[in-house]
Amino acid sequence: MTSQNKHVLQGIAAGLIAAVCYGFIPLFTLPLKTGEGVESLSDSTILFYRFGLAALIIGFIMLWRRADFRITRGELVTLTYLAFLSDGSALFLIDGYDYLSSGVATTLHFMYPVMTAIIMMCFYHEARRVSTIAAIVMAVAGVGILSWDGGQEGSLHGVAVELISALCYAFYLIRVNRSRAAHMDTLRLVFYILAIGAVIFLFDALRENALRLPAYGSQWVDLGSLALICTVVTNLCLVVSVKRIGSTMTAVIGALEPLTAVGIGCLLFAEPFTWQVALAIALIIPAVVIIILTRHR
Repeated sequence: MTSQNKHVLQGIAAGLIAAVCYGFIPLFTLPLKTGEGVESLSDSTILFYRFGLAALIIGFIMLWRRADFRITRGELVTLTYLAFLSDGSALFLIDGYDYLSSGVATTLHFMYPVMTAIIMMCFYHEARRVSTIAAIVMAVAGVGILSWDGGQEGSLHGVAVELISALCYAFYLIRVNRSRAAHMDTLRLVFYILAIGAVIFLFDALRENALRLPAYGSQWVDLGSLALICTVVTNLCLVVSVKRIGSTMTAVIGALEPLTAVGIGCLLFAEPFTWQVALAIALIIPAVVIIILTRHR
C-alpha cells in the first residue's frame, strides 16, 4: 500500500468515526433529560458539563503538546460570538428532542449545508447553480413532510427548533472561515470555543437555578461520553479527515450522522420509523450531498 493510499484510508476512517460519534449524541443525551428513575438535568446543565469537560480534555492535550494558549483581544471577541453560534446550535439540537424523535431531529439539524448554500447565494454572491437550487427544493420538501407528520404531537414546533439549530451552525461555519478564526491553530480554536461555551451555559444554568452535580454514576458516564466521544473525538477526527481527504469528502461522509441517530433511536429508544420519516430522509440526505459536491467543484 502506497503512502498516499494509506493517508486516504486514514482520512476515510477518521471521517466515519467523526460522523458516527456525532450521531451518538441522542444516546447519551436522552437518558440525562428523561431517564426513568433518574433525576433529569436541564439542557443548559448538560451542555455546561459537555463543553466544560471537553475543554479540559483539549486543554490537557494542548499542555502535553506544549501548545500556545495566548490569544489577542480581537480573537477573544471573535471566539465569543462564534461560541454563541455554536452554543445556539447545540442547545436547539437537544431541545428538539422534546418534540421530535432523536433521529428526525438530527436529520433536520443536518440541513446546515443547505442553510449555508442559501446564505452564501443570498449574501455572499455565490453562483446559483441549477443543481443547488434543485437540491434546496428537495430538502425543503423533506422538511415539509416532517413538519406535517401527524404521528408526532408538536412536530411543527420541533421542526422550527431544529431548523434554528441548523441555521446557527451554518452561520458558525461561515464565520469560522471568514473571520480571524480562519488563521488560528485548530486545537486552540476548538479549546476556546468549548471553554467560552461552557461559561455561557454555566451562567444560563445559574440563571435558571438548574445547575447541580449529577446524582448518579450513570449520569457522569453519559456526560463524560458526550464530552469525549461526541465532542473531543469528533472534532479531532474531523481535523484528521479534512487534512487527509479534504473537506468535501469529509462532509459527504457526514451523512452518516443522521443515519446513526435514526438507527439508535429506533433500536434503543423504540422511536417510530414511519414512511414520512423514510421519505424525508431520502430527500434531505441526497440533497445535502448534492449541495456539498457542487459547492466544492
